[in-house]
Amino acid sequence: MFIEKNKFVSAFTEMSDESARPSLPLWNELPDIELYMDQIVSIVAKYFKNTSSDKIITPSMVNNYVKLGTIPAPVKKKYSKSHLAYLFMVCTLKQTLDMATIQKIIPVGLDESAIEYMYNSFVKNQNKAYSYVTESVLNVAVPIFENEGENQDRLNDLLLQVASSANIFKLLTEKLSDCRKDNKD
Repeated sequence: MFIEKNKFVSAFTEMSDESARPSLPLWNELPDIELYMDQIVSIVAKYFKNTSSDKIITPSMVNNYVKLGTIPAPVKKKYSKSHLAYLFMVCTLKQTLDMATIQKIIPVGLDESAIEYMYNSFVKNQNKAYSYVTESVLNVAVPIFENEGENQDRLNDLLLQVASSANIFKLLTEKLSDCRKDNKD
């Protein structure tokens, strides 16, 4: 497989650029007013505009999340700050995890203070994980990029290492989410 080194370097540079990093708003930055479906879809979509997925959220997706019990039901067709927090977490996690795993990680039915704590923790850990992963991969990638001789095997190995790591993190997340104690116990 042939990898274009310039595109590869550009992709890694973009990932390490602080201003290009995906960053979700903290709880206190979410709107305090009740919102309609179109408004929450618009707000959530704005934060995921740089993802590879065409449609990160649609009204029918939100309705399905409610039906599945992944997010709480709206009150009189209006959505709160809590709904937005759930949607941000679900839209982030669904890029790699199935809904059953997501439901184990972010249970529905928590009071607002528990949702606030969980959401802020999620945002902070998302940012930490992003920094950790990009730094770790860049430590391996930079020596390859600085090497003037284009070594396809090393570029292929780096791509496979990143893909394998993503798979391992997914499997570990699924296993660890099974350890979460159910509130009903």
